[in-house]
Amino acid sequence: MENTIKCSSNQHEEIKSAFYCQECKIYMCNKCENIHSKLFQNHHLCNIDKNITEIFTGFCNEKEHLEKLEYFCKTHNKLCCASCVVKFKKKGKGQHTDCDVCVLEDIKETKKNNLEYNIKILENLSKTLNESIDNLKKILEKIKEKKEELKSNIQKIFTKIRNAINDRADELLLEVDKKFDDLYFKEALIKEGEKLPSKIKNSLEKGNLINKDWDNDNKISLLINDCINIENNINNIYLIKQNMEKCTKSFNVEIKFKPRQEKDINDYIENIKTFGNIYIYDNKIFKLKKNINEKKEENYTITGENNNILTKTRNDSIRVGIICENILEKDREYKWKIKILKTKNYNFMVGVAPNDYYEQAKDASYKYGWFFSCDNQRLYSGLPFNYVSKTTNLKKPKNEIIVIMNMIKRTLKFLVDNEDKGESYKDIPLDKPLSPALLIYDEDDSLEIINYED
Repeated sequence: MENTIKCSSNQHEEIKSAFYCQECKIYMCNKCENIHSKLFQNHHLCNIDKNITEIFTGFCNEKEHLEKLEYFCKTHNKLCCASCVVKFKKKGKGQHTDCDVCVLEDIKETKKNNLEYNIKILENLSKTLNESIDNLKKILEKIKEKKEELKSNIQKIFTKIRNAINDRADELLLEVDKKFDDLYFKEALIKEGEKLPSKIKNSLEKGNLINKDWDNDNKISLLINDCINIENNINNIYLIKQNMEKCTKSFNVEIKFKPRQEKDINDYIENIKTFGNIYIYDNKIFKLKKNINEKKEENYTITGENNNILTKTRNDSIRVGIICENILEKDREYKWKIKILKTKNYNFMVGVAPNDYYEQAKDASYKYGWFFSCDNQRLYSGLPFNYVSKTTNLKKPKNEIIVIMNMIKRTLKFLVDNEDKGESYKDIPLDKPLSPALLIYDEDDSLEIINYED
């Protein structure tokens, strides 16, 4: 807020204050300060910044409290006056009656020690602040670059779509012209038809003249030539007349436009409306979380620089079910890769499970999650699917499985050695937080889970 405190002088009461004197307890404009500084050179003046909202006067700011601030409330870390700490509460007094209050002298040494400590903190901050600001500026530049790159990619995709739509529209428009030209008559036919009455009249007049002069042997060749012309005119008139009649009949045939695959245009519009998603890609490292509820001796290890390698350490016919500490948020798509470091029979499962997996999953741990079993290429899950060895079109992996959990569409799919066979699970419930999960059976089998980006 802008400074609205006025000068304490009656002569300058409309001028905004620029200084405050701690000893005189008055606000001064620049004119008053010039005089005051000459008269009281040892007084302490506070420069009132344009954003200043409160000046420390040494007196309590509470309404109807005119006392000096002579006490300190340890409970609220606040200076108080006598009215603030009185034993009774009345008319705004006694706000700190129930607090731990002391006189200023008692807290002086503590605040002094705190000040020395805070000075060291400020000195350290001062040293590192510029570096932190420079780092933030660099990060901001990278953020701007990523933002512009993403916008550019979106523009390129939609430009490609627009060009394809425009090209297809041009093709269809040319095809419409051709279809109409082939099926229907052109405007020139009407113009030819409009000449027919005159043509018939001229030919009729000519025919009557030839008929009168037919016995003139001297003109026999001319008369026969004129007869041929009349015959040609009649043929031409009949042809034009037939074309006109044909066009009249063909008008009952309609030329229509239909989108491909008999879909309504609204379907295409809806597809365009929902085409593409902007989602946040989580670059967090996936870390495996130990089962703190496991009472028996552990039969597995979690190793790796990022705690992302799971290894079965004992041959005890007990499956190891481990989830990641990462919670999958509901407004994005996640991808992670399972690298097969070592395996005997591919006797392991990959998928997702509720984050309370350790509390809920018992012996049949695959029943509290949604998994792909790599040894027999089948699905195992709990509610609402209850899959037990459900057949899939997935193959046995050789090197890796990419797991894609789309939290927006609630779908889960597995890319085996980068081969995409579509979603294995749809409509996965999101009533509980979900995490990536691994299940291992055989001793010495080892899997690594890592973040994945196309």
